[in-house]
Amino acid sequence: MKFRLALLILTMTAPLFAHAEGGVLGFIKKVGATIDTMTIRGVDRRYIEMPKKPWQVIIQGNINQSVLKMDAQVDAFRMDKLSRDNPYDEAFGDLSWEPRIKTPITAYAGVWAGYRGYGFGYSKNVGGDDGSIIKFGLIGSSYGATLRIHQFSTKRPTVDAKNNKTDEKVIFEYPLEDPIHVRLMTLDGYYFFNGKRCSYTAAYDQSVIQRRSSGSLMVGAMYYHSTINYAEDRNAEFVYLMNDIGKTKHYQISLGGGYAYNWVPCKGLLVSGLGLLMLTAFNRLDVWRYNSNFRQYFLGEIESINDIPAGSLDPMNKDRTSVDEDLKDKLRVWPMEEGAYEQQHSRVIPVIDARLSVTYNVGNWFFNTNAQVHRFSFKYDEDKGMLTDWYINASVGLRL
Repeated sequence: MKFRLALLILTMTAPLFAHAEGGVLGFIKKVGATIDTMTIRGVDRRYIEMPKKPWQVIIQGNINQSVLKMDAQVDAFRMDKLSRDNPYDEAFGDLSWEPRIKTPITAYAGVWAGYRGYGFGYSKNVGGDDGSIIKFGLIGSSYGATLRIHQFSTKRPTVDAKNNKTDEKVIFEYPLEDPIHVRLMTLDGYYFFNGKRCSYTAAYDQSVIQRRSSGSLMVGAMYYHSTINYAEDRNAEFVYLMNDIGKTKHYQISLGGGYAYNWVPCKGLLVSGLGLLMLTAFNRLDVWRYNSNFRQYFLGEIESINDIPAGSLDPMNKDRTSVDEDLKDKLRVWPMEEGAYEQQHSRVIPVIDARLSVTYNVGNWFFNTNAQVHRFSFKYDEDKGMLTDWYINASVGLRL
């Protein structure tokens, strides 16, 4: 659908370009000349070199991981409310959970194409979760903006559990019958106060070359949005363990400042580090809570789920592979009648954005490795949460 829409827009606008002075080729040249001017304006050529060939084609490899910490207290699984005999009541009297959804480390492969820092990239998973990454970049001499959209699904999260009474921690993989669907979008922009001597684009899309070491104070802004959804019938047990939360949406706008430094130890080699500390100007979390026949059975509110044996509902069995086969088609999840949807606005919270890049230029070729870590905090009720999203890129590119 998106491809068809883009094709339709291109078809409709092509005649306008064709009738412009010089036709389509002339229009493209004018756009390129404008970008060239914006890129080199005010740049100190002793520190930043502008390659004669403006295009970059990059083959990328990527590994990444997302970790969602919910701090969801299930209050000893409410064992005191159970009417049936409970084998955990004596051993885990005040057990509570602090589950964390940790996705597998996933590998992606893709391509990036750009002109003087303005470009587009697409990557697809080749191992781990099932997902894709789309990136757009608009980067000039002293400013820039990057949009990154990562969507994926996974059936094998890792969950941490903690007994608050004994501080005993249990970590186990929790296979799901239906996947967790995650969509993460970050839009960040920045401004370098010393952009004429210190270049972000030299480190992260190699459209220019840093010749001498230099640093710069910077300011930045970031918009972040995530959707996490696992509220499927066959995930009823997992929804219950997540304190009845089956879906979340998080919106965050952050502003702050930091410092970037480009170190050039020898010709062609660049090591770049960047750190931003931002504060949230807007931080909202939407939460959907769900009921289920699993929850009702486990709390003793109903006698059975079609006579399913209680032994199949063992949340502390670390060797479990899943609930019994007979249970899978009998589970049902539905929104709670009261409090199904909650909206929470968090207080001002610090957000960390850290990046590191190593680039080597040789002729028209360049090689790069870079890493980035985002940490987004939020609060709901009396509990806290945090999403950590990190990735490492390795790439080889050619200027054309």
